[in-house]
Amino acid sequence: MKLLLIYFFVLGFICIRDLFKVKNFDDYVVAGRRQTTPFVFMSLMATVLGASATVGIASRAESIGFAAFWWLGTGAVGFWFQAAFLSKPVHDLDVRTLPEIAEKTVGKTGRKLVAFIIAISWIGIIAAQFAAMAGFIGLVLGHDAGTLSVLVTAVIVIVYTLLGGQLSVVRTDALQFGILTLGFFATAVYLFGGFSGAENAVLTAASISEPGENFSSDAVASNAGLATFGKFALLNEKFGAFDLVIMLFTIGGAYFLGPDVISRNLVAKDSASARRAVVAGSFAIIVFSVIIVLLGMWAATYAPAVSGSVTNPLFRLATGVLPLPLAALLSVGLLSALLSSADTCLINSAAIFGSDILNTRRISVVRLLVVAIGIVATYLALQGKDIIGLLTMAYSVYTPGIVAPLAVAIIAYKKFYVKKTFWYAGVVIGGLFGLVPTILSSTVKYQSPAFLPLAGIAISLAFAIASLKKK
Repeated sequence: MKLLLIYFFVLGFICIRDLFKVKNFDDYVVAGRRQTTPFVFMSLMATVLGASATVGIASRAESIGFAAFWWLGTGAVGFWFQAAFLSKPVHDLDVRTLPEIAEKTVGKTGRKLVAFIIAISWIGIIAAQFAAMAGFIGLVLGHDAGTLSVLVTAVIVIVYTLLGGQLSVVRTDALQFGILTLGFFATAVYLFGGFSGAENAVLTAASISEPGENFSSDAVASNAGLATFGKFALLNEKFGAFDLVIMLFTIGGAYFLGPDVISRNLVAKDSASARRAVVAGSFAIIVFSVIIVLLGMWAATYAPAVSGSVTNPLFRLATGVLPLPLAALLSVGLLSALLSSADTCLINSAAIFGSDILNTRRISVVRLLVVAIGIVATYLALQGKDIIGLLTMAYSVYTPGIVAPLAVAIIAYKKFYVKKTFWYAGVVIGGLFGLVPTILSSTVKYQSPAFLPLAGIAISLAFAIASLKKK
């Protein structure tokens, strides 16, 4: 607890200092557009290594084994395509938000349409980060991630984002990326370098079970077999080729052209810095994906969840397996990963809502929107949806509607005219293919076919290509 207080004090000091350095909208939203490659890279990594890339992937590794790698693996593919086709043209457009790109390449209505879809879908991303952080803080406070933990989480993130905006986010991302890197790599070395001892880990799992519960290390070993630890197949019976295709387009698409990752491009001092950061990030997240999946599989095998224990594998490692100094380092690394994603998404959503929907660049309005969006995200986090579910819901709405049409418009900029009617139709129809299944699933519990988002992407892409006319 003392370590957490010190951590929040340091971040608070940075934000308060930057509060007085924020002079205009550019400082608050795009950190003055003067960041070098190392800072863009570290900020990009700290942004993408959030709830999905830590808590969510480790949890998924327990159920589908090494195939959980693809959550970030498809992100690397998205980064490669971004570096190849978008990094330079996006930065050269000299914009402050992703919807502003739509105005420059298509028109004002396109800006409003894109902003509306992002404003709705990205609240789910923020809620997912809140839910993950609540689980962590609840663990530290010694109780389940209930209402109190979610509220504490929301207050921390909202206040932190409110003060320094993007300027503070970029400055603190470097610190947070360093901490989370050290935490995960040190944990991997400890567990896979022969320093822990699997037998001790099994006994530790027994020690955190409920008092009076009958426990057998043999039973743990047999249950651990469900995690398929030691089998490194990228596809298996629980995650097949069709699942990979869906993830490649829905999740990979968000890494290709998502508001949070594109926002790192917009803070760079030039297009070369932005491109180099994305290329480096594409390889770095592959390494992180392998490490996090292996940590999740190790926990599933040698410290599986039992009645009365914490459920997430990374949390179990921090509370019942690692020695205290390493547990503290991993815990602060986890917090850094979650916090750095939450504040980035929150400031970007507020900037989009203010600049692109309300047509204002007043910092005071954006700060009020940070609070309002944070409150809505808090409500969603209190509904108890799982992290991967929240993220998948958000991506499935955003990717079919926005990614393909906007990417086509960016690449075709100054080379083709865009027939706006066709382009808008592609965005709306593609978005509906993601939105309608989500609504049906959450309201009447009807599970739509998994291929619908893919169909939405294909339709929006077809309309976008059809909208082009050679100049």
